Amino acid sequence: MSSTRRPDGARFVGIDLARLLAVVGMMAAHTLGGGEGPPAAVVALIDGPPSTLFAVLGGVSVVLAARARLAAGDRGGAMRSILVRGLVVAVLGFLVIPFAAAVYIVLVPFGVAIMAASVLVLLPSWLLAVLAAALAAAGGSLVVAAHERLPLLDGTHTLGTLWSDPLATVADVALTGVYPALIWIAYLLIGMLLARGILAARAAGRERAAFGGIGGIGAVLTAAALVVSDIGLRRVAAAEFGGSLETARDVALASGYGVAQGSGLAWQLLAAPHTGTPADIARTVGIALMVIAGLSLVASFLPTRVLQIIEPLRAAGAAPLTIYIVHTILVTLLGALLFEDAPGLARGWGGWAVQVAIGVGIGALLASSGSRGPFERLVGWFAARAAGPVPARPADGTPARP
Repeated sequence: MSSTRRPDGARFVGIDLARLLAVVGMMAAHTLGGGEGPPAAVVALIDGPPSTLFAVLGGVSVVLAARARLAAGDRGGAMRSILVRGLVVAVLGFLVIPFAAAVYIVLVPFGVAIMAASVLVLLPSWLLAVLAAALAAAGGSLVVAAHERLPLLDGTHTLGTLWSDPLATVADVALTGVYPALIWIAYLLIGMLLARGILAARAAGRERAAFGGIGGIGAVLTAAALVVSDIGLRRVAAAEFGGSLETARDVALASGYGVAQGSGLAWQLLAAPHTGTPADIARTVGIALMVIAGLSLVASFLPTRVLQIIEPLRAAGAAPLTIYIVHTILVTLLGALLFEDAPGLARGWGGWAVQVAIGVGIGALLASSGSRGPFERLVGWFAARAAGPVPARPADGTPARP
């Protein structure tokens, strides 16, 4: 079947597996908090990297979804398709938020970032790289400035706040929330560049070599971020914590929930999760690149029989939106209904295992039926209607350039 073809086929098995790992990591972030929590090494892997992986893969998806239309010269259709995809994802986010109060929902800023990608997908790769570098370098500082100057919501954005305080709601989605769309645009840009590189390598028959290079770049980014973060930590410790590295590590490297905890330049050197600093972006993007490259490389060597066995996992990864929405609602319901009587099923490793099992179960159902996730189908339906049919060839008969 088409979903288990070798790497020169239509499916990117490793990409789907990476999507599943991103959602599984976010499940861990949502269920393993509280109490003593998991070990520090586990926290470093689940607090920040899964959501960045999710965002980078969003950029990959933008390119993969638009490539047929761009190849046919249908630039307008590609733009409309991506724009509506992002809009539907954002609307779904607003609709899900009231039912998933236990977690911060990322779908609205994610959808806004996808909408921005509808224009960005037409730009040449060199310009995407320049924009990504600029946002990665300055985005964290812009978010800090926004927190100091723009109105802030008391809580997260909802349909209610969009009606009662639209300015603060827009600011929350774009700059001042837990997942600022500005930072997520940077992640999507990196994912778009990654997808273009993979497609070019596949066309040249150098896909495996490309994955090795991508993994190497990821390792260098991660290592550089950690070195820079250590330098920044020492400066912050000296300036803010009386020289105590231990105290600075406990406080300054904690999650920033969307923004660095200080406005000085040294804070931008810290790879603290969910801060959008250059070091945070480099660390989490580096991990994302290593995960995508590693899983894709492994998948490229798997025989067809093994690919058939893991098809439920691939199918689950191909339905990240569906599984994410189901998870966020379930983790909220289970927390409300079972936390007192059966906390092991709502939180902790047991709660995480339950969520993963449900996600894999959804994948098994989709694989057995040959279906896409219901929310993926919904997004795709609206996008296809907005864009219209794909032309057979460019209007002038020449190949289109992305």
